[in-house]
Formats: sequence, C-alpha cells, structure tokens
Amino acid sequence: MFFTYLFLILFITEWALSGPVPDFGLPGAVPGSAQVIDISNQTSSLLQTATHRLNISLTSNYTKLQTTLLQLGTLAKFTASIDRSVVVPLLAFARDTSGDIGDRFKAVVDGITATQDYIHTTLPVELKSLEILINHYVPDRLNDGFGCVRSGLNQLTASVASLQSAIMASVKEAGTLSVPINVLRKYVNLKTVYDVASAVSAVKICIPSIVESINSTIERLKTADDFILRVNSKLSPLKV
Repeated sequence: MFFTYLFLILFITEWALSGPVPDFGLPGAVPGSAQVIDISNQTSSLLQTATHRLNISLTSNYTKLQTTLLQLGTLAKFTASIDRSVVVPLLAFARDTSGDIGDRFKAVVDGITATQDYIHTTLPVELKSLEILINHYVPDRLNDGFGCVRSGLNQLTASVASLQSAIMASVKEAGTLSVPINVLRKYVNLKTVYDVASAVSAVKICIPSIVESINSTIERLKTADDFILRVNSKLSPLKV
C-alpha cells in the first residue's frame, strides 16, 4: 500500500510539472498521458532484452543442450512479443490524435487478450517441456514471473476499459472529439489515467525476473557446453 501511495505522489508531481499532450485518440490534451507513455517506454525497453542472449553458440553437439536452448528461445520470444502485442499498441494509442478511439482501444484489448490466452493455454505446455529437460526450478520461477505478468494484464484490461468509458462519455457530452478541458476532466480524472500507468508498471516489475531466469539458464548451458568440449578434447587423444 505504501508503494502505491508513493507511486501516486510521484505521478501527480510529474503530471504537475509536465503539460498534457494530445493523445488517447483525441485532438485535445489528456492530463497524465505523458506518464503512461514514459512507463510504457520503460516496459518496452525491458521486454526487448528478452532475446538478447539467443545468439549464443553451442558447439558440443550435445542434443539436450541444444533442445533446452531452443525451448528457452521459445519463452524468450514470447516475452519479447508482449511488447509488440500490448505495449506498442498502447503507446500508439496514447500518442494518437486521429479520433479513431474505438479501433485504437480494440488494438490494445486484442493484444492483451492474445497474450493472456497464450499464458493460460500454451505457456503451461512450454514450461512442462522445459521441466522435462532441466528439472522444475527454472520453470517454477518462470511460471511465477508470467503469473505476475498475467495479474498486471488483468489490471491493464480493467483500467483501459475504464479509460475508454470515460473518454467516450466525455465525447458524448461534448458532441465532438474536440472535448473542452472542463468536460474532459469531468470524466477523465487523474486517477483514471493513473490506473493505466500503474497497470503498465505492474507488468514492468515482472519482466526482470523472467529475463534473468532465461538468460542465467542460457549462461549455464554455455558453461556446460564449454565443459563438454574440454572433456572431449582431452579424451580425443585416448581414442587414437
């Protein structure tokens, strides 16, 4: 609870110091949107690191290591895909002034739904496959990490729906997309936008543990691969 209040205080302070910009499909300004953009950019950067270790080369020809690397690659690529599915559409919408509110909201919601579906149906199968290869410790950590992501996405679904309702109500009362600031603030209050930023932050805090679990396991695969190569090099003369 303390951290929630701290986040809100920092959010309000930043909002007070930075002027609103045209966004969320409106040609006018929505106070607090800059913070949504900022936290989304941070989350995007973290998600993009998920595949950075996949260019590692395993050369011992030990099948189990290669198979494990491929399985970790599947999980890393899914992690990175959350950026394209959820964060990129949210950023595009937060910066949008086209008036195409419905379709922009739909792109965000569809991305969240697709990600949630993968976590619910496909991810357990992928984690089980990984567990067969390397025991349950890493899959358990990843399961916890993606459970955290799922919880954050649940928050994001609710907060985006609330924001959509508020914006549409303001547009309806104004009778135009150029909503007067007094009408906009009547429906889209600071908490409505804060809740979106807070939900993105709830996703963001899950990512480092997922990336660390994947990357540290890949590093251990490389260590094992190097060890096998050294052993083979010492045994080779004995086979002559």
